[in-house]
Amino acid sequence: MEDLYHFTITGGISASTYILVCIVGIVSAVLACYLPVLAMFANYVQKGAAGDKRKAIRIALNFILGMVVTSVLTGWIIALIGQQLLPFVEKYNLLTWVPPVFDILAGLQLLGVISFAMPTFQKSLNQLQLPQSKFDAFKLGIPYGLVISPCAIPIFFALISYIALQGSPLHGALLMTTYSLGKGVILVAVAVFSISILSKLARWGGPVRKVAGYLSIAIGIIFLVIGFIKTDH
Repeated sequence: MEDLYHFTITGGISASTYILVCIVGIVSAVLACYLPVLAMFANYVQKGAAGDKRKAIRIALNFILGMVVTSVLTGWIIALIGQQLLPFVEKYNLLTWVPPVFDILAGLQLLGVISFAMPTFQKSLNQLQLPQSKFDAFKLGIPYGLVISPCAIPIFFALISYIALQGSPLHGALLMTTYSLGKGVILVAVAVFSISILSKLARWGGPVRKVAGYLSIAIGIIFLVIGFIKTDH
């Protein structure tokens, strides 16, 4: 908690920050609204691997590498934009309240209190040509790196607000990559265990969503209180 507070208020980066972001990526990939994407991905890998688990893992890893390319560029661009806004951020203490507000919004979205929607990449994996080479899945992963499920939108914006307000292109790229790798853990599991794991994810998706929602709200409120106390002093 101390490391997270240091990151939120002062822009510092610690190992625990990356662990947290990876966990957030995993949570984003097990939410119910992301399950359709996982189901399509499982079908895509199954057909491409033809029962060969090693090939399934290779397809999944290449797909994830494509997502990482998008994540690196996204984090880098967001941080560069944030650099230009740092004087404004410092003047109005935006680092104190903007990320926690997004944390609270993320929690409310996860609990179903509010609902956000935004355009996402809609092309179905089921309609795509099966991977003929190791580069096919990689190329497909690049646009899918931008796919954000509706219930994870506030989580995503909480992350990019941290990146923008911290203003480091290097850490921005690494944090977005870590977020994608968190989702990649679930994608690899789906590639290996296929449809069988989706039923388990569906079973646990609801409780995970609620726990993550309450935790996100609690963290947001704590950071707001600590931030304002620090500002007053």
